[in-house]
Amino acid sequence: MPMSFLSVKVDYIAAVRNIGKLKEPAPTQAAVLAELAGADGITCHLREDRLYTRDRDFYILKEIIKGRFTLQIAPDEELLERAVEVKPDMVTLMPFAGDEAMFSKGIDPDKDADRYAEAAASLGETGIKVCYFVDPESEAVKDAARAKTDAVELNLYDYVKAGTDEDIESELNRIEQMAQLARKLGMKVIGANRLNYRNIRPLVELGVFDGFTVGYAVISRAMMVGIDRAVRDMLELINRSGED
Repeated sequence: MPMSFLSVKVDYIAAVRNIGKLKEPAPTQAAVLAELAGADGITCHLREDRLYTRDRDFYILKEIIKGRFTLQIAPDEELLERAVEVKPDMVTLMPFAGDEAMFSKGIDPDKDADRYAEAAASLGETGIKVCYFVDPESEAVKDAARAKTDAVELNLYDYVKAGTDEDIESELNRIEQMAQLARKLGMKVIGANRLNYRNIRPLVELGVFDGFTVGYAVISRAMMVGIDRAVRDMLELINRSGED
């Protein structure tokens, strides 16, 4: 089974910093430690309201990250300008921060489809790879393909929240089918949203993901055992699950 990449999302470090209204802990420091531990990349979500990651974090991250740097943004004009200026490796287009469902739902293909497609096109013209954060539904995946995105980040919220073995199996089947559809349409497939050290293994064993974005689970574990151990433990699950 080919190895999948791990991108560590550092927004929750910024959240802790902002609660204390201090300069530390800095998401940039966490990013360096995560990469030293073996993380393949770093992700940050630059929201319109700057609730967690700030512009300064974003600019510094671009300078210090050695691996993949992914920026998550809504197709907001100001944020698109920031992305074009700094040029991360990939931009993942997300729902707007004002959308109450943004943490549980992906981009709605029936809402602002043209706006997302225009954002994808403008980013692509600058050489930035583009990804859509979508629910594992055929129309959403096809909409990403129509926008000529390089990848889809499948929203795994429903899988994570599934309460019974039957529901979990049903979600895994749906995820596998949509991942295969995305691959058939020429896009990379990334898994994200509420992944942790317990629920990621069945996803890895599907063998359909090119990588995973994990934030809260790694950062919360790091508070107990340190970032190095937290990242290495996650990498072991991602890259060795298929060897049992």
